[in-house]
Amino acid sequence: MRYLVLCLVLALHLWAISVVDMRGKSVEIPQNLTKIATISDGFVEGVLTHLGEIDKVSAIASWSFKRDYKYIIKGKDKERQYAGLNTMKALHPWLNDLPCFNSPQGNIINYETLITSKPELIILRVGDCTVGGADKAALEKTLSILEATKIPLVVLYSPTYTKDLATMKDEMRIIGDIFGKSQKALALYDYITSIEKMVQDRVKNVANKPNILYLGLSLALKKNGASAITYGLDTPESWVLENIVNAKNAFRQSGGSRVMLSAEQIYSLNPDVILLPTYNGYHPAFEIYESEGYSNLNQLKAIKEQRVYSLPWTPMNCSRRLEYPLEILIIAKAAYPQLFKDINIGEFALEFYKKLYNVDDDGAKMLRKTQLIDWTQKF
Repeated sequence: MRYLVLCLVLALHLWAISVVDMRGKSVEIPQNLTKIATISDGFVEGVLTHLGEIDKVSAIASWSFKRDYKYIIKGKDKERQYAGLNTMKALHPWLNDLPCFNSPQGNIINYETLITSKPELIILRVGDCTVGGADKAALEKTLSILEATKIPLVVLYSPTYTKDLATMKDEMRIIGDIFGKSQKALALYDYITSIEKMVQDRVKNVANKPNILYLGLSLALKKNGASAITYGLDTPESWVLENIVNAKNAFRQSGGSRVMLSAEQIYSLNPDVILLPTYNGYHPAFEIYESEGYSNLNQLKAIKEQRVYSLPWTPMNCSRRLEYPLEILIIAKAAYPQLFKDINIGEFALEFYKKLYNVDDDGAKMLRKTQLIDWTQKF
């Protein structure tokens, strides 16, 4: 009898692998996975796409995989329409048909739907929109409930949670470990960070650093007396500006990623360059140049000198995803156009998507369009 029990234990180990997640916890995972539930807004799915394992996803927790985003921006005498998607929905339209165990608002997990989907593994990325992690007690409660389901749980900590872009290396490696493809995942990390290093090498000796201001536009903010939000010094956005691009965040205070600014405060900062991130929708440079709602900002230096740049469309982008080097390149060229005059970002983006997601020319052009950066073909 003891021999049979021993054989059973050995058999179970043969049919499982052990992965240490970012909690430092060893997680037993079945081999030959076929059903994975992801709590992520695109990063986990992006790495799975690169590794050729995206078909294992059977349940999702991000409504950005189900939404078509469309915007009409009105100018002084014309209007323009913009439409974008999460890159994962663009690449994998079938994600839209999977059960989503989250609220449409994006912040309440439906555990019944999760359990009913019968996943063999849950991959949770802390710091994405569904499970932010700022409230430690709430995070621990979520982890406790997920553990109680007895479904193997691998936890990743995003840069928003760790305050360090470099921890993406651990995230990628752990996802690779699940499938025995850690080397391929680490090679992906090396490729992405090579773009960071290229930017850093070009800008390391600059003497005059431009003041750059992120402006998250939202006309709804005007009801509260604000014109936009910005990012404090204690955010990944500011870290990118100051440590990779070697520029200066015009907003010199901490306060996180939702600091409201009035028009008067924006004028007091009077930045050399304005960046328009995804915030409460997509915002092209056309909007701040032409929209009546922002006409009170038209005397800003950056607007008068036409140095306003829209960043790639990244819906539900609470933490960095695989496409973030394109954002870095746009920021770097906006800050130092002469240092990057040999790089056409529109063309660079096509090669970037090909290496990231193994797509052909048409697929790469589709992704450039869906991230609303076709304008970079002339940048």
